[in-house]
Amino acid sequence: MPRSPSQAPEFTWDVSEWLNSPPLSLGELRGQVVLIEVFQMLCPTCVTHAIPQAKRVRQLVRDDQLAVIGLHSVFEHHEAMNPDALKVFCAEFGVTFPVAVDRPSTDGVLPATMKQWRLQGTPTTILLDRAGRVRQTWFGTLDDLVLGVWLGTLLSEDT
Repeated sequence: MPRSPSQAPEFTWDVSEWLNSPPLSLGELRGQVVLIEVFQMLCPTCVTHAIPQAKRVRQLVRDDQLAVIGLHSVFEHHEAMNPDALKVFCAEFGVTFPVAVDRPSTDGVLPATMKQWRLQGTPTTILLDRAGRVRQTWFGTLDDLVLGVWLGTLLSEDT
């Protein structure tokens, strides 16, 4: 049975800083489809598939129709994946879309947003419709065609 779309929580509550953008809230993105790519810079699948896919989507769809946002959510190798290293990573890999840095874990396990959103790990791709509702979440590698079909569907819908 398909689940009904749910309102996305404001992930800015649990974000410690932003790269490539002033702080964003999902509320101010209403009216746009939003693609959130949850990644870690030392995650091989994130580096080889998810981040390049998000970059391609951002290049292909107008900014006023689709917001692409990264969420760097670190649950291992904390010392190596700090915000300074992330800035270098984004510059080296040409990540120019906004990237939120998930607030570190308070319980030693999952970062705040990853825990709040009940995510399984990285990479995770989340699509929100123009009304800010979570319409789809994928953990792992996502085929370009599948993502394209979903984006086309959401972009063609009215709010």
